[in-house]
Amino acid sequence: MKIFLDTSALIAYYNAGDRYHREAADTMEKIKAGEIPFTRFYLSDYIFDEAVTFIEMVLERHELAKEVGEALLSSPFTSIVAIDEETFQHAWNRFKTAQGVSFTDCTSFSTIEKYGITQVFTFDRHFREAGFNTIPPRTS
Repeated sequence: MKIFLDTSALIAYYNAGDRYHREAADTMEKIKAGEIPFTRFYLSDYIFDEAVTFIEMVLERHELAKEVGEALLSSPFTSIVAIDEETFQHAWNRFKTAQGVSFTDCTSFSTIEKYGITQVFTFDRHFREAGFNTIPPRTS
């Protein structure tokens, strides 16, 4: 199964102080153990930027930002896809009618659809509200 990595999951997993850290770590362990079927992680260059920038600028943890960036760039199980012109335009059209949702989320939605990704590792409710299956599953 293809899994899209959202910024919220990356931050929660790598930041021990995040309120979702334990849940993110447990989810990643289930993926590693095969309890959650997995073939490949995907994220966009926008998500990469958002995650390392958040760690650098908000958490003020430069070494962790570099560690996360290097882990994502070097992982043989992770594909970072560039937001091309077509995806950008699709996301922009979606953004124009998606009040309260970030443009970055709209690029993620378009990427998920473009690559036929079936699951999203996220703690962001906007993915559920847009109709995507999330890991871990949430009801609220």
